[in-house]
Amino acid sequence: MKFKHLIGMAGVFTLTGLAAVTSIGSAADHTWAVDTSWQAKAPGLEMPEGWFLVEVPGVLQSTGNGGKPGAIYVLNRGEHALLKFKPTGKFDREIGHGLFKSPHGLREDADGNIWTTDVGNHLVLQFTPGGELLRVYGRRDYASPGWFDRDYNYTFFDKPSDVAFDAGGNLYVADGGNFRIVKFDPDGNMIKSFGEKGEGEGQFNFPHSVVVKGDTLYVGDRENQRIQLFDLDGKFREVWSGVGYPYGLEALPDGGFLMTDARAEKLVRLDENGKVLSKTGAPGKALGQYVSLHGVAARPDGGVLVSDIFNWRVTALAPAGKR
Repeated sequence: MKFKHLIGMAGVFTLTGLAAVTSIGSAADHTWAVDTSWQAKAPGLEMPEGWFLVEVPGVLQSTGNGGKPGAIYVLNRGEHALLKFKPTGKFDREIGHGLFKSPHGLREDADGNIWTTDVGNHLVLQFTPGGELLRVYGRRDYASPGWFDRDYNYTFFDKPSDVAFDAGGNLYVADGGNFRIVKFDPDGNMIKSFGEKGEGEGQFNFPHSVVVKGDTLYVGDRENQRIQLFDLDGKFREVWSGVGYPYGLEALPDGGFLMTDARAEKLVRLDENGKVLSKTGAPGKALGQYVSLHGVAARPDGGVLVSDIFNWRVTALAPAGKR
């Protein structure tokens, strides 16, 4: 099988090319003032000949043995939707061919299994790293809050956007079109759901991203431009307003969070209390610029991978001076 290096479809960039991306707070945006400078580069992924990434909503990198960088997974809306690469960037395999319609979210659980959400066919899928399909949540091409007839108690979704997991193995689904969060136990049984459309506490206007950290569930309430915090039973705790539009959300191992804002095309760093510390990025086609910045994943080496939907690419970011 022949391979080609990944090329940004909206503008060619080399595998060794680097771009400095600096963003400084303005007087009009005085919630943050820390300068942030990153090195942006292509991640060096090798695509099979004739294969292309198309509209990339999700990316992640596993942690390998000894904390070393592991496999890289990329979720895109092309013919070959879920791709796995070796830590070096060499192509490994395709997963779930033909199962996706408009893939959206990509996460890894504590056992190394890969989870996807699809806002086109309304499914949440779980795969092994080897590509075996383990579980299906939802009904293909059927958007609904649920079906409780004839002793069935099966939960359906409407545009599920993201998933998260707690230390007990429970699953949390951001069910965007139903404006709610759905919690499942480790066996796949629904425990509860909470939320409805609105602007009040515990209400959502498209919950787009979810993260569990400790005993707290963080929900990116996208169209309300805020992050809401809940306990693991769904009880409201507090809200972080003024953060922008939360698209992707990632908890950092050394504290704080990363958030993507596809309206501003910024990667946003938040502290543990929701304060915006820094932002980087800008709209555009060049390396380090974005058109619908979406997925974000911390890398084991301290860098970051981000996915850019309408530039059809993945970008690797590292602190300035580190390659």
